[in-house]
Amino acid sequence: MDNEHKVIELNSDSIFSPAIPSEIHGVKLLRQTSDVKLVELGVTSWPLWESIPRKFSWKFKKTETMYFVEGKMKVRVEEHHKEGEALELMAGDLVVFPKDMKVFVDVIEDVKKRYFRESEIEESELP
Repeated sequence: MDNEHKVIELNSDSIFSPAIPSEIHGVKLLRQTSDVKLVELGVTSWPLWESIPRKFSWKFKKTETMYFVEGKMKVRVEEHHKEGEALELMAGDLVVFPKDMKVFVDVIEDVKKRYFRESEIEESELP
């Protein structure tokens, strides 16, 4: 099957296999993701998002998987927004945020990340 028609089945249980991610406030995080895993997931084909340092609130409308290419940001889950409870995300991190999660984002250094949202492939596009 060629990469153009490859159906990616990402879910928070299998995406990290065989590594075991940390789970913090419902967010799954794997530090220093291997090149083999990145190729397996097809990360280079995911859309690229970039940001300069800034702060904003966000709600994930779909489960979203991210791979941080460069930069650094802090994320606080709305229910756990105390200063000491921020997740610091940086280059090499693979992260899964669940659908409907609300967060506060603080981009500390210019960020580039690749992302994949649940149901990015429509049923009509499946072979």
